[in-house]
Amino acid sequence: MGVKSNTTTPLRKETFESLQLNAGITLVNVDLADISNAGALKTEIATAKADGSKLLGATRGGGTFTITREIRQVEADGVRFRFKGSEIVDSADAYLSETLIEVTPEHLKKVIGNADVTTSGDKTTISLRTAIEDEDYLDNIVWIGDTSKGFVAIELYNALNTADFTMTFADKTEGTVNCEFHAHQGDVDDFDEVPCKIHFFDAAGELGSITVTSAAGTNVGETALTTTNTLESGEHYAYKVGTASTAPSAAYHDIPDYTWTEWNGSSAINVGASADGKKATIVVVNSSGLVTKKGVVTLAVKTA
Repeated sequence: MGVKSNTTTPLRKETFESLQLNAGITLVNVDLADISNAGALKTEIATAKADGSKLLGATRGGGTFTITREIRQVEADGVRFRFKGSEIVDSADAYLSETLIEVTPEHLKKVIGNADVTTSGDKTTISLRTAIEDEDYLDNIVWIGDTSKGFVAIELYNALNTADFTMTFADKTEGTVNCEFHAHQGDVDDFDEVPCKIHFFDAAGELGSITVTSAAGTNVGETALTTTNTLESGEHYAYKVGTASTAPSAAYHDIPDYTWTEWNGSSAINVGASADGKKATIVVVNSSGLVTKKGVVTLAVKTA
């Protein structure tokens, strides 16, 4: 008897609903308090991109969010093991590291922090101060990334780039600026929380509909499906046959499993002569493998 190779894999259908995708976008001074869903966050991102003042800037190579902690084990005579509740967090640091490729006075001011920007005519000058003032701290810096079902946002409060300012330039490539923004507590009496938060926003959306018609195909067992829907980039169709009275169910952002069959949107499909008169569901699947639209049709199949 053969040995199954997938018995110990952690993969499950929900795994592909829990992925973080792409490099994301970093915004500054964004109030997340009133943003309660992915739709509102998407609007905030669009507004920030149109305005430009809340963008940290275009990046290269993604970025890294890090939380370091100094955890101390309480020492006492007679202790031989680690005991639950015996650790103390002496300090913690949260920071975001990225590499920017946009070089403007506005972007560099955010990165340098302790700097003043003055403009006279067509000339803009950045001057560095030795003192760090309260206004040099960004209210927050928020990295926002796509997930399979919505967004994840990492928020650092009172952010300041504490790394050395380095602008790297070379022939036949673009200049880059490295930054490392550290979160700071705003109140000296607040020792209960690290000044950062991680937010998850589930996608807010509704299942769209498509119109599908069916006609008997050329060969026995075939049906010819047609739809007025137009696929967007990265989308495809999938279908599943139900019974004469019930169509297979499909909800918004479902992930079609192996019981669904991909359809190219034009070719006749062989569903078997017994499928004549049964209901079928056709779904539109986006580039992330999630259902966004569906249509139900009663199949007309060539039976003889």
